[in-house]
Amino acid sequence: MSYTSSEPVREARPTPEGWLVAPKRDFCLFFIRDPKSAMAFPTVLTQLWYCTEQGVPTKLKNERRLDYQSSYETWNELVSNGWELIEHQFNVYVDAA
Repeated sequence: MSYTSSEPVREARPTPEGWLVAPKRDFCLFFIRDPKSAMAFPTVLTQLWYCTEQGVPTKLKNERRLDYQSSYETWNELVSNGWELIEHQFNVYVDAA
């Protein structure tokens, strides 16, 4: 699919989404498409969390907003350095403050 300035965008471009856990299992990084960003030029929100040895997020460390290209570069670099895709639901112990 190609995008030019004269074509209307009808579908959102795919972005990295999900949880990656660090090899040492001390941090998790959550990627989610910013719902307020343009479909043709999406931005991705990332949240870095402290986590348990089981990879369960417990406390938010920081948040960042990345452009489309930077989000893919970050995702691919982390995966190539041993970060693993995991599935999570928050639990009662999460401290998002």
